[in-house]
Amino acid sequence: MKYKIKTLTLETLILLFIVVILTITISVGLLDKYLMIPIAVMMLLGIITGFFIDRIILVWLVTIVVFVGIALILNIGSQVSGVIKTLLLVTFPFFSTISVVMRSQVLSRNTLINNRKLIMRKMEKKNLVTKTPTQASLRKYYDKIVSKFSDREPLVVLTLISLAYYEQWEYADQNQLFQVLLDISTLLKENRLPSERIFYFGHGEFIIVSLRIKEDEVNSLNLETRQQLNDTYFELNGKKQELRYQFASLKINQREPLKFDDALKKLHRKQETDLIDEYLL
Repeated sequence: MKYKIKTLTLETLILLFIVVILTITISVGLLDKYLMIPIAVMMLLGIITGFFIDRIILVWLVTIVVFVGIALILNIGSQVSGVIKTLLLVTFPFFSTISVVMRSQVLSRNTLINNRKLIMRKMEKKNLVTKTPTQASLRKYYDKIVSKFSDREPLVVLTLISLAYYEQWEYADQNQLFQVLLDISTLLKENRLPSERIFYFGHGEFIIVSLRIKEDEVNSLNLETRQQLNDTYFELNGKKQELRYQFASLKINQREPLKFDDALKKLHRKQETDLIDEYLL
């Protein structure tokens, strides 16, 4: 039978630390009230050195303090009880060691939090499955190009490509679905024009932003893309399952600028009938 060893969390360690400090302080006060201040000073010094001094230097410092403490305690003789001697000897090393452990816990937690924030920032900008920019990136890009319409870029065409029945495929086999999304992303990157930008929205939705391209050319490219996507498939129980896609395109120019959310709503409305038309072809 295997047993899992649970590590102490930072909160638990701090709580135990406080309990130990209070216990030692109260115990010393009951034994000898005149030793409360020296013990408190040693605890404070141990905490400070443990948090702010390098480990190697701290090891040497603790070693020196222990030897000096042993020498002093031997000179004291029988004037002080053995319990007090032990407290005087171990207080500084104990609290400096515990402080080092707490410092390591704090640094580890800060590193973990920073790494998590970094991952979240990367996920906001680029999808980890499709390796393409996300909706947040598209929103910024769209607002930038629409707000700066010029004679050189009088037309923007947005193309929304959605994988139909996404939730069903996700329920069937999520790993296989991720591979399908990566295949779609790779296909779009390889076959669309270099000037076009490809974004992934999640839930099987890709948006292609086409600049300086006529609408007829975009429609022709979309037709080719639809045919190329027929080569992608979902493998379930050893059988290849046919995938269906919904397409929708939207032209945006200087005379008819649209906000990002409005453009997205129009694209989804156009897509509602696309799958039906695909079945009728």
